[in-house]
Amino acid sequence: MYINMDETSVAYNYGRGKGLIVSKRALPPGKALRKEPVSPSAAKTHISFLAFVTHDSTIQPKLPQIFIGNKHSFTLKLLHALAPHVPDKYYLWREDSSCNNHRLMCRAMRLLARHLKDYLATHKLILILDVARCHRNRTIFSLAQTLGIILIYVPAKLTWLLQPADSHVFGRLKKRLRQLWLDLRVKSTSGEVSPQHWLAAVLDLVRRLLCGIHWHNAFLSNGLLDEHHIGSRLLDALGWDAPKPLPTGILTAGQLKDLMPRRTKDEHARIFSWALPKAKAKPSPKAKVKAKAKAKAKGGPAALAVHPGPISSGTRSKRKAHVVD
Repeated sequence: MYINMDETSVAYNYGRGKGLIVSKRALPPGKALRKEPVSPSAAKTHISFLAFVTHDSTIQPKLPQIFIGNKHSFTLKLLHALAPHVPDKYYLWREDSSCNNHRLMCRAMRLLARHLKDYLATHKLILILDVARCHRNRTIFSLAQTLGIILIYVPAKLTWLLQPADSHVFGRLKKRLRQLWLDLRVKSTSGEVSPQHWLAAVLDLVRRLLCGIHWHNAFLSNGLLDEHHIGSRLLDALGWDAPKPLPTGILTAGQLKDLMPRRTKDEHARIFSWALPKAKAKPSPKAKVKAKAKAKAKGGPAALAVHPGPISSGTRSKRKAHVVD
C-alpha cells in the first residue's frame, strides 16, 4: 500500500492575485481609486495542510487529513465554532507554529498507523515523503521501524516530477481554493470572508477532492506501482523512449548522498533499516559471566580440560584445583 504525504500552505485570503492593475491616472474624472478591503493579518495568515493520498480508492477515505495552525490562526473560539463542520478523520492541530516539524511528523505517523491498523497484518505500508528536514530524523526512522512502515524518499528537486501530491493533487487543490474564495466573497454582503466560513468550506472542498478522484493513475504514471507503465510526462523528462529495467536492490551510501540535499548527515543504515539485516545484539558482561559459570557447572572437570583457564597465583591447593588427571 503506497501512501504519499506532503504539506502545502492554505491561505486565509486569495484576493490579492494576479490581474489588471489600475493606476490613479487612468481613472475617469470624478472617480476615486478603491482598494480591496483586506486586513494585513488576513492577507498574511496561512496554515499547513498535511495531505495523505493513496492509490487505493477504498482506503483513501480512511486516511487522516491534518491542518496545522498557530495560536493566532486557530483560536479556541474558532476551533469551537468549527467543531460541527470537521469531517471524520480530519484534524485541526493548534500549535506554536503552523509549520511541520519532527515531533508533529511522528504524531502524524502514529495517527496513520492507528487509522490503518486493520490493514497492517495484510499490507506492507509504504510512506512516500520528500527530503524536507522535518521528514528526516532519527526519531522518525526509529518510529517507522516500530510501526512497521517503510519510508521511501523522493530525491531532492524532483518532487514536481515524481511525487503524486505535487504532480497531481496540489495543483488542482490550489485552483479550486482560489475559485472557492472568490465565490464566497461574491456571496458575502460585506465583501469579506470570515475565517469560520472559509475553513468550513475548505474542509468540505478537501474531502470532496481527495475522495472524489481516484489517484491510481497518479501513482502509476509516476512509476510507483509498475516500472513497466510510466507516464509520457515522466518519460519525456527523463529522455527515454520506453521504460527501462530498474535495479531491485537498495541504494548504496554514495547513491543516497547524491539524492539527498547537500550537507545532509542522515545515516544510510537508519534510512534503510527495514532492508538491511539486523545486527546481533552483544551480550552484556553479566550475561557472559553467567554463561561461563553455567558451562563450568554443567561440564565439571571435563570442561576445564577442554577449555583450561589461566592458573592464578595463590596457594598450592588452588593450583591443584586446575590439574586434571
